Amino acid sequence: MPLISRLVEAVESATRFAYGGARPAVALERFFAARRPAFLPADSAGVFAIETAAPHPARVSIVILTLNGGEMLRVLFASLVAFNTWPDLEIIVVDHGSGDTTGEVLRAAAARFNIRHVKPGRNHSFSFSCNRAAQVARGDILLFLNNDIELTEDILPRIVAGVRESGGLVGIRLMHKDAGTKALRPQIGVRFRWNLRQGRIAAYDAAPGPRDGLRAAHPCRMPVVTGAVLACDRAQFLKMGGFCEDYLYAYEDVDLGLKAAARFGLPSVALNDVSALHLMGATRIKRAKLARRRRWHRHSLRALRARYGYRIRRLAWLGLFGADERFDWGRRPALAILAERADEAANRAARELAAGFAEFADIKTGRFMNRNLFGYDLILSRVPRFPLAHAKNLSPMALAVAWIRAGDGDWRASAAAYDIFLADDAEFASRMTAHLGRPVVAIGERGMAEALRAAVSDFLRTRLRIAVLAPDSESTAAKAISAALRAAGHSARTTVLAGDRQPVSMRDDVVIWLASPGEAKRPVDAIHIAAFDAVPGDSFPYDVQAGRPDRDIEAWLGSVLVEIGDCDARRMAGPEDLPLEDMQHLDDGAVVPFWHERHDPTAHLTGSS
Repeated sequence: MPLISRLVEAVESATRFAYGGARPAVALERFFAARRPAFLPADSAGVFAIETAAPHPARVSIVILTLNGGEMLRVLFASLVAFNTWPDLEIIVVDHGSGDTTGEVLRAAAARFNIRHVKPGRNHSFSFSCNRAAQVARGDILLFLNNDIELTEDILPRIVAGVRESGGLVGIRLMHKDAGTKALRPQIGVRFRWNLRQGRIAAYDAAPGPRDGLRAAHPCRMPVVTGAVLACDRAQFLKMGGFCEDYLYAYEDVDLGLKAAARFGLPSVALNDVSALHLMGATRIKRAKLARRRRWHRHSLRALRARYGYRIRRLAWLGLFGADERFDWGRRPALAILAERADEAANRAARELAAGFAEFADIKTGRFMNRNLFGYDLILSRVPRFPLAHAKNLSPMALAVAWIRAGDGDWRASAAAYDIFLADDAEFASRMTAHLGRPVVAIGERGMAEALRAAVSDFLRTRLRIAVLAPDSESTAAKAISAALRAAGHSARTTVLAGDRQPVSMRDDVVIWLASPGEAKRPVDAIHIAAFDAVPGDSFPYDVQAGRPDRDIEAWLGSVLVEIGDCDARRMAGPEDLPLEDMQHLDDGAVVPFWHERHDPTAHLTGSS
């Protein structure tokens, strides 16, 4: 039977990934499409109305970066002439060294618009040039606009109203048009999802999903809005420190949206009732060599993970389970219930959860044909004899919930695999808390959907997922630390450091190293605790130097948890960038010297240093 099981699972996995073009994200989306019901009600969370009143006196400064984009600018200005009604504009075009018709196009446009043609003399990064342009802008509102945008309607009145009412970052629905094609692909904002292949949470351009009927046509809060069309109050932009200048043409808008929310409590709002055309593949980054673009992307990804990787991963979990609308996924969690087919309580729960909590809820028996848990975000187990270590393709990001009942076998053997424990009533939950040595939540009269939602929300908001990495399998300190963490309600796993194996999972909020990691990878989007004597040459910047837990482990862990709490608060708040100076008083003759006074930290990547 084990051989047959392995063969079946191998065929399942090979078929799935082949069908997905060997792309895990595609395979996952096709799994959801095949499993979800034909009709799903539209989610209304985060959707609201914005009234466009009579134009309030406000100057809008449009910032456009360009490099040999003369023809695209011609199209953009023609669309502004055709559709724009906002009376008070200044357009700052930052020319990164064009040798085409850009100058002629701008001279012609100057007959209709207030054009400021800035020539800093070389190719700067997106963040660097946008920040300098914002500093010298004279408008009340900034609108960062890609040079490959074409207006198809009058968007400025809605954008100004959105900035005024929300106070945050405002984008619109983009209709992407790939070079050489006629098909249009709508984008309603930026979302996050698992990237299991790379072991991180990834940002991606969000197309409308099955539950996005309202979001796709109304103003709504999104995790982030894209920088291709991005507006905000100028004074607020300067106060935030503008775009982080560590990036080079990737993730600048993601960073800004995360910073606005974390440090200033400002939302990212997508005005999906108005749109513009985005000519994909036309910008200058597409003309750079592939190897160079990949180097730029890796650099920017490292910067994002160092600054916000921890916050993204924590909040993305909350968003998936409906506990934080700012990190909406456009879908609900996929749920697998491990139970016998004849278990009527499990079948009732599956129907209830599918109706009010999950995208879909499947009963899986745990037998070898049902052990493949690929694609499920939450596992609700009624089977104590089925430890999740036996499951195949279980995502490291999946939450595991044990639903215990009177008459079950002993759950202690598999308890370490579960994050949350539920029981039917308060009296039984209290007894099982004492028996298991960890919190058990009572379902009571709330019903499974409400109880599960509350338990998951509380766990994700207040608990941590902690990996305790021991030098060997007999480490009594590792076992004692893990037991104490579970008793406090955290999820703790113990694993052994072995060779160059990757010991840290993308689910780990905290990693406690009881021995030197050696060559093992230590991702920056977790809190790292050094619980061993200093090792010469180990230069990794641990968040907490805790020392060895040799004697009183309970006291040691208590102080470590306090430091972890402080570090968690700092990571969730994100880095604090210095405000940008207000250089509005500079005349155009002084702008370029001002540009050159500033250091562009990414100049070495473009070969411009």
